[in-house]
Amino acid sequence: MPDDRPPLLRIIEEELIDYRIRSWLSHPRYVHSLGLTGDERIVEFGSGGGCLSRALAAALTQGGSLACVDISPYWIAKAQARLKRFTNTGFLPGDIRKMSLPAGHYDTVIIHFALHDVDPAERDDVLAALAAALRPEGTLFIREPANPHHGMLLSEIQALMRGAGLRELHAGCTRSLFWSQVCDGAFRKSW
Repeated sequence: MPDDRPPLLRIIEEELIDYRIRSWLSHPRYVHSLGLTGDERIVEFGSGGGCLSRALAAALTQGGSLACVDISPYWIAKAQARLKRFTNTGFLPGDIRKMSLPAGHYDTVIIHFALHDVDPAERDDVLAALAAALRPEGTLFIREPANPHHGMLLSEIQALMRGAGLRELHAGCTRSLFWSQVCDGAFRKSW
């Protein structure tokens, strides 16, 4: 089996910045801003080591559940270890396009700093799989860096969402401490 460990620099960045700083300071604020009621069935695409997942799982206090999806067995194992105290969280390693997620099952899809790392030629298929898993009137929340060399433009995100059959509720970009700009938005699946 090939070693799927990410580069050492990415592991260090994730451990020191993402997990020890962002997941305690900014991620809970972001999750609060989503307006979750606590009973949602959520799939988090590109959950990585569980940095945002921890805030999501903690917000699901009314019987909600979280499915963490990542293509990397390394990151899924890291997320499982970090989230072992949560009984409302499951882990799905693999390619979302090859998973058989129940159609129309999830209330919410979260994509947080993950889609920009997907090959541009594969993004339409990834979003089609995620949109199929959303229930009618379900919401997809996305947040991506808008850096020119490592990120996505807001217009690209909007076009991808329209292509997946999702209508925009709101979208925009703001300045960020760690990134030059961050684009985020909410998109709803129509009936």
